Amino acid sequence: MSAAFPLTPDELRSGRVVRVMSMGRDEFFRMLPGAVELPIVHRGEGAQGRGWVLQVAVQPALNIALLSLPRLCVQIDFPSPDPVRMRAFMARFDRHFQRGGG
Repeated sequence: MSAAFPLTPDELRSGRVVRVMSMGRDEFFRMLPGAVELPIVHRGEGAQGRGWVLQVAVQPALNIALLSLPRLCVQIDFPSPDPVRMRAFMARFDRHFQRGGG
């Protein structure tokens, strides 16, 4: 399970997880194959694989003084919600997209 972003009971029940990520669309889709089990199908603003479907939506940039951060809303749906598979998928997904800082 992802310690940074544990899945809520509502997410587990609905089979839908939403993440707002600080990255651009192209960077997200370039990195996606390493975050999920292959094979995947990528079409337009979405992608799907075995047991999951995701859609992305570009959000307005977050501006803090002179700093501008791109934002992307990623919605991941699990058509047949299985808490064990969802937790495993999201742990790998979150770990792959984790950024360093400090």
